Amino acid sequence: MMKILVTGSTGLVGTAIKKYVNANSQTYQMRQIEFKFVSSKDADLRQKDQVDKLFENENYYAVIHLAASVGGLYKNIRSNVEMYLDNVDINTNVINACHNYGVKRGIFCLSSCIYPASPPAFPMTEKMLHQGNPHDSNKGYAHAKRQLEVLCDIYNSQYHREYICVSPVNLYGPNDNFNIEDGHIIPSVMHRMYNSLETQEFSLYGTGAAWRQFLYSEDFARAIINILMDCSIKWGTYNICNTDIYGDIPQYKIKDVIDLIADNLGFPKDLIKKNVMFSDGIIKKTVSGEKFRKKFPRFVFTSLEEGLEKTCKWMIDNFDTIRK
Repeated sequence: MMKILVTGSTGLVGTAIKKYVNANSQTYQMRQIEFKFVSSKDADLRQKDQVDKLFENENYYAVIHLAASVGGLYKNIRSNVEMYLDNVDINTNVINACHNYGVKRGIFCLSSCIYPASPPAFPMTEKMLHQGNPHDSNKGYAHAKRQLEVLCDIYNSQYHREYICVSPVNLYGPNDNFNIEDGHIIPSVMHRMYNSLETQEFSLYGTGAAWRQFLYSEDFARAIINILMDCSIKWGTYNICNTDIYGDIPQYKIKDVIDLIADNLGFPKDLIKKNVMFSDGIIKKTVSGEKFRKKFPRFVFTSLEEGLEKTCKWMIDNFDTIRK
């Protein structure tokens, strides 16, 4: 039996992977592959002894490490120290346990926000990850994730592991954290705008001029499983984003994304006001998904329009129980 541990299983990506695995359960049963999903209820990954207990006597073949202390732009600005310390502890404990308990293969989740604020060129490829400092707004989280990428690289070199990093662009989808203060841009806006349907008053934080790429969580889940199961991929980092065969990269102004959310929720777009007292964050951080596209040329990404429609519907249908 090939056992695979998935951390952060109740989060946005963890639930998407669980959904994908359940939909293909017969295939995994036939191949004798068993997934074990764990969350913060099972262990505090900041504590080494609790992480070790997760690995003892399990003989995992692989780990998909998704657990992290995460949040939107404004949480990062407020809590750079805590974001750094928590994520360094989580990542160091997990990757050390992987090594100490003989886990040969692993997928470790990064983020496109850890790339340089002033890169040598756009779009940024995986080779540019360390070519400049990240944006000040999230330097704590960014440096913790960069350290994880370095750890994977040196474990692979020294101990011949197969620890692979995946770096998604801005994620969204069902089971996201819709917290107004600490959520990422799409879920927090959806929640605020949904609350504003009655008052017809909505404030866009910032100018809306920043450009972003977006990735539907269920697409990311499929990408992770594809990489994990492709034994020809031994190491390295992969940006996960939609870059087509011609090199075109879909990206959107935040204001346009807000308008799409308004269309789905039935909020009048002419009533959206800008609050320029809030930061836009970095204006542009375009990354290339060409490396992933060359490896998986037939991979189909969900359009932002379709993904937002599905996510809005899911939020409304589950509003009483969403993370908020």
